[in-house]
Amino acid sequence: METFFCIVLLLPGIMAAVDMQKEISEIRNILQQQESQMISLREENQAIRKDVSRLDMEKHSLKMEIRSLRKHVDRLDLENLALKKEVDSLGLIISRTGDDETKLTDDKIEHTNDVSRVGVMKDINGIRNRYPITRREQLKAKRLIGTGQVNTQTTAFYAYMSKDEPHPSAHHQLIFDEVKTNLGNGYSKFTGTFTVPTAGVYVFSYTLYTGNHGAINFDIHVNDAIYDSIYGETDDVSADYDSDSGTIVVALNQGDNVYLRSSKDCTGIVLGGRYAKSTFAGWKLN
Repeated sequence: METFFCIVLLLPGIMAAVDMQKEISEIRNILQQQESQMISLREENQAIRKDVSRLDMEKHSLKMEIRSLRKHVDRLDLENLALKKEVDSLGLIISRTGDDETKLTDDKIEHTNDVSRVGVMKDINGIRNRYPITRREQLKAKRLIGTGQVNTQTTAFYAYMSKDEPHPSAHHQLIFDEVKTNLGNGYSKFTGTFTVPTAGVYVFSYTLYTGNHGAINFDIHVNDAIYDSIYGETDDVSADYDSDSGTIVVALNQGDNVYLRSSKDCTGIVLGGRYAKSTFAGWKLN
């Protein structure tokens, strides 16, 4: 009987202990779920950070490309202005040429009249007088004799960089601004692009000098296609310079564009000073 009463007295405590065990078990389950959620959120947070870092890099690359495109647009504007001036100059030359042709025609008519008069005049022994030529024809003959004639269908160009290009960014097009030869007017010193005037087989040669402390990476493009690549590197050594050259032979159509553009951000300097000139040249084979 006493045992029964003891059990009755202890029963509420036992029930309370059982309920507490259940609550502790539920709390542990909740904590495990929250821990799993925290781990999942942490992994998701790391993935988001990687995406943000990648987007920042893409943003930086796009900014550099936009900057390069803006420079390209500015150069095109300059080229457009120069072409407009050249058209105006050609119009003036054509106008003057028309006046000269009119004067030349008058000189020829006058010369013909003089020749007709001289032709009927003979001396007593029947020796014919020589027909005189005009002063314009004499000057023209001297010019033809004193200078060589260049084939107007020849296409060739040669240009070099007059100044250094420090650390070019990705997709940066080189401009060889000092033009020494430009037969056919296919090369633009404002954009650094050679535009094919007539279809045919062409040869292109290029040399890039790399300054000390860095590397450069450039491709030669025909339109959007890469035909060759140049890599120059100076091992981060002071006063160390590198020169790299290339040559391609390619069949082109009229209107195709050929140019040199960087394939990635360059840590080196493309030299174009007094003692090291980076050059670009091309000519038509047939």
